[in-house]
Amino acid sequence: MISQKILDSKSEWRSGPGGDPEQRAREEHARELAAVVLAAGNGERMGPGPQKVLREVGGRAMLGHVLDAVAELAPRRTVVVTGHQRADVEAYLAAHRADAVPAPVPAPETVVQEHQGGYGHALLTAVRRLPDFTGTILVSCGDAPLLTGDTLARLVAEHEKAGNAMTLLSGHLPDTTGYSLVLRSEVGEYQALLPPDRGDRREPGDGPAGGRPREVGAGVYAFDATALRAAFDDLLANGRTTGEYLATVLDHFAAHDLRVGITVAEDPDDILGANDQIQLARVRAVLRDRINRRWLAAGVDIADPGTAWIDVGARLAAGAMVLSNTRVLGSSSVATGAVIGPDTELRDTAVGERALVERSTVTASRLGAGARVRAYSTVSTSELGAGAEVTSSVLDQAALGPSAQVGPYAYVRPDTRLDKGAKVGTFVEIKNSTLGAGAKVPHLSYIGDADIGEGSNIGGLSGFANYDGRKKYRSVVGRNVRIGGQNGLIAPVTVGDGVYSGARALIAEDVPPGALVISEGSLKQRNIPGWVQQNRPGSASAIAAAMAQGETGEMEAADGARQQVPRTTAAPEPTAGYEPSTTADERSRS
Repeated sequence: MISQKILDSKSEWRSGPGGDPEQRAREEHARELAAVVLAAGNGERMGPGPQKVLREVGGRAMLGHVLDAVAELAPRRTVVVTGHQRADVEAYLAAHRADAVPAPVPAPETVVQEHQGGYGHALLTAVRRLPDFTGTILVSCGDAPLLTGDTLARLVAEHEKAGNAMTLLSGHLPDTTGYSLVLRSEVGEYQALLPPDRGDRREPGDGPAGGRPREVGAGVYAFDATALRAAFDDLLANGRTTGEYLATVLDHFAAHDLRVGITVAEDPDDILGANDQIQLARVRAVLRDRINRRWLAAGVDIADPGTAWIDVGARLAAGAMVLSNTRVLGSSSVATGAVIGPDTELRDTAVGERALVERSTVTASRLGAGARVRAYSTVSTSELGAGAEVTSSVLDQAALGPSAQVGPYAYVRPDTRLDKGAKVGTFVEIKNSTLGAGAKVPHLSYIGDADIGEGSNIGGLSGFANYDGRKKYRSVVGRNVRIGGQNGLIAPVTVGDGVYSGARALIAEDVPPGALVISEGSLKQRNIPGWVQQNRPGSASAIAAAMAQGETGEMEAADGARQQVPRTTAAPEPTAGYEPSTTADERSRS
């Protein structure tokens, strides 16, 4: 996974070949910095669903955003405090580490908060995991996805420069609901942290969205490890609680004349958290706007930034265009000159230069240069060669060669390959088959388990009978074959190169190259009584036939044993009020 800072560097915003000087400075602190991320809360206000910190923002869990921001500071150790749904959090951490960009940061450790004792108790749980650490401990909640490495680095730098026992990160917000309010002394220094449960903070003249911005705490702190450990030891020795909002820890610092500092976030959005669905929607919108601004600055044409949702893991080249109501998700990439949208979703898909995807959904696929996915198509786990085109159709696990065409209204099922210039047209279903270069199935046909040679044409209303009820068989059609309309091919069968067939031909035997195959005269129907019961005993068809004939059917179970099925002795009685239908002539005679 890629952090917001690394996204910036991918856009070549870094300063010169030596890399970011701030990053080098952060790495110098690697020996004396530890990070603690709190991810144990049950998030009741968020409602049912995934653990709160695992809710996605910009295609990544909130916890993942925090870990990526922390990783930019290269801490010596990172401890994640888990509790509620800890198995899910630990599974995410393992996957996040496997997907992470290589960095000189050890894998996060986990420690369990067995009971939900609040922020202070969670921090105590983490500190006990760092018994010998003597540097700076950076602490953050796991539900702050807008934090950046730059903001955290400034917090740590100001904390260490001032020699504080604790430095808190703050910001100015008009709506302080759910946040601790920062109170300052007359000279502007830290005085107190007012917890969020101290009543309504609105002032006269405030509207529904709040009033003038007030300074609030972000729930992000830098501690001197020795001072913090001493505070906890003293509080526990005197039988005092560690406090849900760290109030007792702060009281300890004040009583011992230990300095507490404040670092104000330059962008107040950095400190926004997500404790309920309203706040979650807000941080999603903020991150969407941040991502879109980056891509706009990098030369991507985003027609309506308010409706374009681009995940942090997506990549867009300068000159790409994203139209309204479009989502570019996961690890998708869009090349120069490609147009995505409107009303489109890409997920984990690579789109080549000058390609087009409009009003469609494309998942886990690759589109070559100039490929076209036109309106109302669904493409999944497929590959389109250069210039290939899909119109109002479904592709699933298929491969289209250069300039191949599908649709409109076609269904291309798994394991199908169309070579260069091949065509699957209107109302055609095809599965587990190959069409050679230039081969065509223009309309109204079913192709199953077939290999059709280059240049061949399958007439409309034709079908390949590939299944006898037990086993599927393949058909082979050679090169430059002309199959007439309403043909039926009964597999297994091979039609040689250059063959022609007449209309309504039934092809059940191999046809040599260059032959004309026709069905002479009318086909007289022949019924073979009892064939199903004799040749398909135990099948649903055999049982239905036996019951219709007043016999006792036998059904074959999965283990091969047979069980009796009661026979039907009479047709069901008509429902009350039923009257046989009559024709207009009958009604006129009545």
